[in-house]
Amino acid sequence: MRRLSKRDKRAILILGIVSGAVAVLLGIALPVYDAADAVEAQLRQQERLLQRHIRASQRSQVYQMQLQELDQFLNDYQESLLDAQDSSIATVQLEEIVRGVAAEHRVEVARSNPLQERKIGENYSKITLQVNLQTSISQLTNFLYSLSTHSKFLLVEDFSINSFRNRNQLRIQPRMKVSALIRLF
Repeated sequence: MRRLSKRDKRAILILGIVSGAVAVLLGIALPVYDAADAVEAQLRQQERLLQRHIRASQRSQVYQMQLQELDQFLNDYQESLLDAQDSSIATVQLEEIVRGVAAEHRVEVARSNPLQERKIGENYSKITLQVNLQTSISQLTNFLYSLSTHSKFLLVEDFSINSFRNRNQLRIQPRMKVSALIRLF
């Protein structure tokens, strides 16, 4: 075999170093770099997931406070419902309220008729009382105002007025339905 010249030896040495470097780069450095990229991508994903959980945790406190406020709001409204849970007892309670407010304002309850109970949703029921009154317009105004500001939630529905003159005095006969709500358990 032929002997290699110095130049050939140097070329082979440089070629060996370069090919060794390329082999190291391709065999070790690039897989390590790819693995580092994969780990970095996984860490970014975990960081985003952690930030999402932190925001959800912070929002849960806000949602819990809002839920407490809504519970208080609901409790306040439920206190304005009639106390009775049975429709017949609630009808009596509603009639007592209407007659009490009428007596305060010197309004005469000529007649009162309980009407059919109506369910409202799963938990509530509407109790209605049809009332015929005899009064003057100022007494009626005060009576209606007292009903609207009563501590219990009362609705005045189907309101109508008939009027007549009695010895130079105008008398009116209002007819209305007064309703209230009860909570069923």
